[in-house]
Amino acid sequence: MSRCRGRAAEYEYANVAGGQWRTKRAAAEQLCAGCPVLSRCAQRALQHHALGMVWAGVPIPPDHDNKNTHEARRLLIEVALYGKR
Repeated sequence: MSRCRGRAAEYEYANVAGGQWRTKRAAAEQLCAGCPVLSRCAQRALQHHALGMVWAGVPIPPDHDNKNTHEARRLLIEVALYGKR
């Protein structure tokens, strides 16, 4: 079972600690650390073009055309393939 189940509000991009991409990324990694479904989560985020949430320890900004959104997708691919970064 995922660690975030029933706790979606904690995983919304706006609610993740940190004001910049780097600090949000560190907080997101903490939220998802040790989750047994990390790889599957990353795959689903990529399939659904997820925005505005943390998926697989990666904070995904709420807009498509953002350099951090592109970096988030790259990280999700890495997690989907290898199960970690």
